Amino acid sequence: MRAPTTAALTVTAALLAGTVAAAGPANATESPRQAADGVSVRAEMPQSTTSKAKVKNGSQKVYSANIGYNRESWDECKPHASTMEKVVWNLGKVTRKSARIKSIKVRYYNERELHVGSAYLDDGYKHERWRKANGWYIPKGVEEWRTYKINKTVKFSKNKPLHFMLHVQLAGANEPTWCHPKAKLWFYLKPNR
Repeated sequence: MRAPTTAALTVTAALLAGTVAAAGPANATESPRQAADGVSVRAEMPQSTTSKAKVKNGSQKVYSANIGYNRESWDECKPHASTMEKVVWNLGKVTRKSARIKSIKVRYYNERELHVGSAYLDDGYKHERWRKANGWYIPKGVEEWRTYKINKTVKFSKNKPLHFMLHVQLAGANEPTWCHPKAKLWFYLKPNR
C-alpha cells in the first residue's frame, strides 16, 4: 500500500477543513446546510465546473476547478465520505464553433475506495460524441491520474458548452445510502469568445 503524497495530505486537510482551493471558476455555488439546532455545517463541494478555452489554431491545455462531493457534513455519515476530481483538457484547434479534443486527463482523489463508472463526452447540442463504458476501482487515499483518449472535433452550440461527464461512487461503510451516492460530475468547456 502506497503512503499518501504531500498533495494527497494537503487535499485531505482541505476537505477536513471544509475548504478547497479551486484551480479555476466553478459554476455551482456552495451553500451550508442548516442543522436542526440552527448551526451551520460544512458546505458540499460543487459537482460541476466550467472552463474556457482560447480560440486559436495551436494546442493548449485547459485546467478545470476541483469538484466532487462531501457527505461528511451529514450526521449519519461516517468520516472520509469525500471525493474530489479535476480534469486537464488537452486540446487542438479551437474555434468559436468547435474544439479538437485530443484527450482528457482526470485526477481522482478519494478518501474511501472509489468506483469509477462510465465517462461521456457530449457536444453543445447534447449529442453523445464519445463514451467509455467500463468501470474500475481506485483504492482509498490514493491520488491517481487517468487519461481518456478522445481525438474528436466536438461542436459548441451558440449558448451551451460541450461537456465531459463522469459517474463515480464512494464505497459504503455501514451507513445510509445517501452517504455514498452514485454521483455525476460535470466538466463543461466553452470557447473564450
